[in-house]
Amino acid sequence: NIVLFDKVNARFDFFEQVFKGVSTKAKNLKESSKLFIYNRLGKCVSINRIKSVYPVELFEHLDFKKIPGDRTFYRNIERIGKHHKIILANYQGLVKKNKLASEKQFADFSSSYFEGDKSEMGEIGYSRDNQPGKKQVNFGISTGMNGIPSALTIQKGNVQDKKHMKFMLNAVKKVLSKKSLLIFDCGGNTKSNKEKILNLGFNYLTLKAK
Repeated sequence: NIVLFDKVNARFDFFEQVFKGVSTKAKNLKESSKLFIYNRLGKCVSINRIKSVYPVELFEHLDFKKIPGDRTFYRNIERIGKHHKIILANYQGLVKKNKLASEKQFADFSSSYFEGDKSEMGEIGYSRDNQPGKKQVNFGISTGMNGIPSALTIQKGNVQDKKHMKFMLNAVKKVLSKKSLLIFDCGGNTKSNKEKILNLGFNYLTLKAK
C-alpha cells in the first residue's frame, strides 16, 4: 500500500493539489488525510485504534513530526468535511487535467448513519443500514470503468435517489467528456434525469423498475 501511495502522490502531487486553497490553521491536516487514506487501503481500523495498530515508522513516512492525539484526528476529519467543496473541486480538477475520468461511469447511491443529533444534514429517511431510528446522510459516487472515482455528492438523509441523481449530474458534467456513458440502476431512472443526461451530451444505460 505504501508503494502505491507514494507512486500516486509523486506522479500527481496529489495532496498539494487537492488541498490547494484550503485555508486553515489546523496542524497535520494533510498528514492526517494521508493517514486516513492509508488506513482505508490497509487494515481499515477505527480512528481511536490507529495509533496502536500502525508503527511509528509509518507516521514518520507520512511526514508527521510527532504522533498526534486522537482528538486531533477527529478534529481534522471535521475540518476536511467543512472544506469538502474546495477539496472535491480540486480533486475533480486534477482528474480532468490528467484525463483520468473514464468515459464509462457507474453512478450509485448509499447512506451512512451516525450517532448523535448535531449534524445539520442528518435526517431520518430510507435506511440502508438497518438503523431506521438514526439520522443519516446520503452520498452518491460516480466511478469510472478504470476504478477512479470522478464525483462525490452528499445530501440530507431523506433525499430520494431520483432527486439525488440531479446533483450527481451537476457534478460529473464538470469532468466527463461528451458521449460518456452513465450506468445506473432504477433509483436514478426518471424521464427528467434521462433527458438531462442527453442534453448534457452523455449517453445512459439504466435498469427499469418492475
